[in-house]
Amino acid sequence: MKKTKSMKRFRIGSLFKWALLIFLAVFELFPLLLVISNAFRTDSEVKQMPIGLPNLTYYQNFVDTWTIGEYGRAYINTFFIAAVVIVLILVIDGLAAYALAKLHLKLKNVINGYFFVAMSLPGFLYIIPVYSAMRKMGLVDTYWGIIIVYTAGQIPFNLILLRTFLTGIPRELEEAAKIDGCTELQSFIQITVPIAKSIFMTIAILVFSHVWNEYLWANTFLPTDELKTVATRYVRFTGQYTSNMARIYTASVIAIVPICALYLAFSRKFIEGLTSGSVKG
Repeated sequence: MKKTKSMKRFRIGSLFKWALLIFLAVFELFPLLLVISNAFRTDSEVKQMPIGLPNLTYYQNFVDTWTIGEYGRAYINTFFIAAVVIVLILVIDGLAAYALAKLHLKLKNVINGYFFVAMSLPGFLYIIPVYSAMRKMGLVDTYWGIIIVYTAGQIPFNLILLRTFLTGIPRELEEAAKIDGCTELQSFIQITVPIAKSIFMTIAILVFSHVWNEYLWANTFLPTDELKTVATRYVRFTGQYTSNMARIYTASVIAIVPICALYLAFSRKFIEGLTSGSVKG
């Protein structure tokens, strides 16, 4: 009897778990499927019936949206900005996190506290003074202006994330490298970086996702169409009195394809970087 009751409880618990997982999957996938479906419909069809079956033979939305939105140039701009920001973040945060995690600094707690505070402040609070300073330096409407803004904004969170990971690496490894004649920088490059490559990959993915999806700063600092990023191209399909909803949905598909491909390709590395924090024997 006890075994029967326990088996019933196990089955009920298992059914409840799977039901919950299926519900969450449907809840998450429905908006994505709706966007993809409407990308294959005409604007009049979308406005008459927002939820409907796609016409998979209708590709004109993608041709028109790609051309009108100038997505070819936007892709190049965004990839370039993201690549530079990723390199800067990995170098700056890598060295800074190593110093905070491994070196004996007098103001270490103060520095950590500063970055915690910086991470907690929303970016829109200081967009006006940053814009004013950038305009005086002639960096508005330039690649390097937005690169500086993105890099500065991404440093606090990724620094803390990387420092937490590096704290779990035994200091004895760096000390052994020093005995062999390595400097602190050589120890970081030859010992720490190979061990922490998973967290570096995770940070690169996070930074790329942020740069790819960011709208407010890009739209403010890059008014010229030739410098616009992917996330700012939606405005091409909206007007004062009407909007082309089918092309907006299509623009969404064009914008999310690289992000989806990135996570599908590196999901294991991404999860590994977030969950591992120590050296495994």
